[in-house]
Amino acid sequence: MAARRTSFKIHFAIFLIANVFLWVVWYFLFKGSEDITFLKAILFVLIVWTLAVVLHYMIVYKWTKSYKEKELSSLKKLHQQHLQEIEALKAEMNHENESVSEEDAEEEDNDNSNSILID
Repeated sequence: MAARRTSFKIHFAIFLIANVFLWVVWYFLFKGSEDITFLKAILFVLIVWTLAVVLHYMIVYKWTKSYKEKELSSLKKLHQQHLQEIEALKAEMNHENESVSEEDAEEEDNDNSNSILID
């Protein structure tokens, strides 16, 4: 991990030095010129390289293995919660089915006793 951080720091230092150099060259050689091609080139390099540096930073400092492990752990906890909710719903449905069957059995007993009285 330390090697990756060092790599990023070197990358960032080179990025700063190179961009400062390009802006100094533009200032002393092309600032008064009507041709803005060099300025466009510097801006393009600055934008693309800045995106690369930001991506490199994210990879080294934010998207590390520990980040992935934390995300995986939270997903596992969420999965366990969902499983518990499903089990609770199943238990509730079984309880309701049992109470409905008991009511049906009572009604059937009442029907049988009524039929015995009628006979």
